[in-house]
Amino acid sequence: MKILFIRHSLAVDRDEFRGHDFERPLNEKGKKRAKKFFEKVKKIYPDIDYIITSTALRAKQTAEILKNFYPQALYEETPLLLPGAGLEELKKVLKNEGVIAIVGHEPDLSNFIKEIMYAPNLKIKLQKPSLAELEEGVLKSLLQYKQLKALDEKNHS
Repeated sequence: MKILFIRHSLAVDRDEFRGHDFERPLNEKGKKRAKKFFEKVKKIYPDIDYIITSTALRAKQTAEILKNFYPQALYEETPLLLPGAGLEELKKVLKNEGVIAIVGHEPDLSNFIKEIMYAPNLKIKLQKPSLAELEEGVLKSLLQYKQLKALDEKNHS
């Protein structure tokens, strides 16, 4: 089992949004950024078997963009991954095999990584959007949007 922890993309600012935080959508920049990010992710991870997302709108919208790149992936929305989720909730949604993309929120995703790795002092924070790959309790890669964008710009200059 390989887990790809994916933080949702840029959302409308809390201060500008009237309504419940779970209903806050991605902004236009966030939608564009997610598409560019997942174009790169698809080259690195050609297959994802499961996409499991928080039911918060910004996470669902990010997961739906991801799903466009992986139409064969089984897709699931769950309130177990809403902000504040812990390792027990994560364990309830994980599958036993394949490549699993978990689309969620900070600091929950970083906390999952620290707990799975038994590394409570690990300094990690996923940006919007980003991906951290864990396999057998080992952090295999960390892809941040800004890094992929800088690499892309370097390759085109």
